[in-house]
Amino acid sequence: MQTNGQIRSLVFAEIKHHDTALITNEQYKSGAEYRPGCWPPSVELAGGVTQLQQTVLLAREQLGEALEKLDDAGAETGEKAFIVRPRSYLIIGHLRKLRGLSGVHRAKYRSFELYRRNLYEPDVITFDELLARAEWHVQAVEADVVGQ
Repeated sequence: MQTNGQIRSLVFAEIKHHDTALITNEQYKSGAEYRPGCWPPSVELAGGVTQLQQTVLLAREQLGEALEKLDDAGAETGEKAFIVRPRSYLIIGHLRKLRGLSGVHRAKYRSFELYRRNLYEPDVITFDELLARAEWHVQAVEADVVGQ
């Protein structure tokens, strides 16, 4: 993917399954925390982060600073997408996985949030958060159209 501004930049996204676990609980036979109140990221989450970090690193090394856009015949169009520390997104899981029967499991949610908020790259977004953002943008556009 690429941004669509005055200067285009490459953007990377890794999309996992909406039902992927966000924190570890199946790996420990007891299904308990790593330590009291500490739930480590799932293998799928940690692996997706590493996979995306490696993809971005290899793209930067192999493609250089910019990627030339080509037309259908393979000729340069004069457009470039720059690869200067590209943004990256891991779309994975659903926040409902961090709920108990009657509400949020605070230790699980806190563990997940602390993990993703302290990642340098990529940004981790759950499917339900992505859907909520998309719905918000659609509503904003519809309100703007109605207001005109």
